[in-house]
Amino acid sequence: MKIRCRQCATGIMVAMLISCSRGTSEQPTSALPPASPASVTTSADAYDVTAVADGGSIAGTVTVSGSVQKLPPRKIAKDPQVCGTAERESQKLLVNKTGGLRNAVVIVEGVRRGKAMPAAAQNAQIDQNKCEYTPHVQVMAVNSEIALKNSDPVLHNIQFFQGDNSLFNIAQHVQGQVNKKKLEKAGTIYVECAVHGWMQGDVVVVDNPYYAVTDENGKFSITDLPPGKYRVRIWHEYVGETTSDVTVNAKTESAMDVDLKDLLARKTSAPAATASAAPGGPAADSNAKPSNEVIVQMLEVPGTAGAMFRYAPENLTIKAGTTVKWMNVSGEDGPRHTSTDDPEWESPQTPAIMPAGAQKWRTPFLRNGESATHAFTVPGKYQYFCETHCMYGMLGTITVTP
Repeated sequence: MKIRCRQCATGIMVAMLISCSRGTSEQPTSALPPASPASVTTSADAYDVTAVADGGSIAGTVTVSGSVQKLPPRKIAKDPQVCGTAERESQKLLVNKTGGLRNAVVIVEGVRRGKAMPAAAQNAQIDQNKCEYTPHVQVMAVNSEIALKNSDPVLHNIQFFQGDNSLFNIAQHVQGQVNKKKLEKAGTIYVECAVHGWMQGDVVVVDNPYYAVTDENGKFSITDLPPGKYRVRIWHEYVGETTSDVTVNAKTESAMDVDLKDLLARKTSAPAATASAAPGGPAADSNAKPSNEVIVQMLEVPGTAGAMFRYAPENLTIKAGTTVKWMNVSGEDGPRHTSTDDPEWESPQTPAIMPAGAQKWRTPFLRNGESATHAFTVPGKYQYFCETHCMYGMLGTITVTP
């Protein structure tokens, strides 16, 4: 069952406890016992832990050669008593002077037997401390739990995305609060705080223990790998991913140095993605042929209590047959946004409003630079919202005239 934006009992606590977009109000976990060794098995094929007497290893460096432009710093504009006010370096593209790429995840794919899963992968944790995720990138074992801890005396909303799907969104308003979530599918998870949009991170869920995260020099090492031929995947949150084939011999270190400069070049030259707004089925008003198009930006604006999330313009009047394009322009380190006019996701404070005969819509979670469109053919008033940031003021209206 999908969970809508929630409403708390009192007016002051509403602003603190509400969690939009599949929000939960779980009780904190007081203790963090170590995970069982059984967590190394996946829901599909079991991973067998066996002794690896003649194992080899893979070691190397992941680099981005040539000139690499630094990403813009992150602006800190909320809860200054805890978060401070100074700009922070972007964490998404950390390259040292020799081109070493930090936080690239190297994964040997398809290994079904070998050494045991490291304890760290079975006891993953994200600590929200001074309005930052620690660690920024980490690896955890599939079918194990990750602990989500709020070390700050302010509200954090921690939301997990896998692909275009939001897995959960938990409001943590108590300092020291810990919630735990089990992840049952291997893949990459994007993590974001709905309150502090600059708080972002990544969790890579793996089904075998043969992985590594590159250090500040781009170096990695994967040991005790049974001899054989393997496909190795290198994933990085900003640059993208690629694969490489490697042969591992018994008791021998196989070198694997990878330069991702071409991958980065393709990313920086690629056009922004565009999607069609859809209500969970066919695209809303998909047969309409718009006579024109109006752009609504999704962004952050300064306010007395810090930066707030907004649509610009918030209130729009258009003629029937017009297409509206929502564009996320919140910056490289900005949060994801949606445009949603669907009663299934509304809250008492942010109801979905549309005229009789009009189709509901719901866009994907749009990253910075991405956009989605919806054609309006039925006159009347529409009120829509961002699923993640609806309770932080991200609400818009569209009036369609004949």
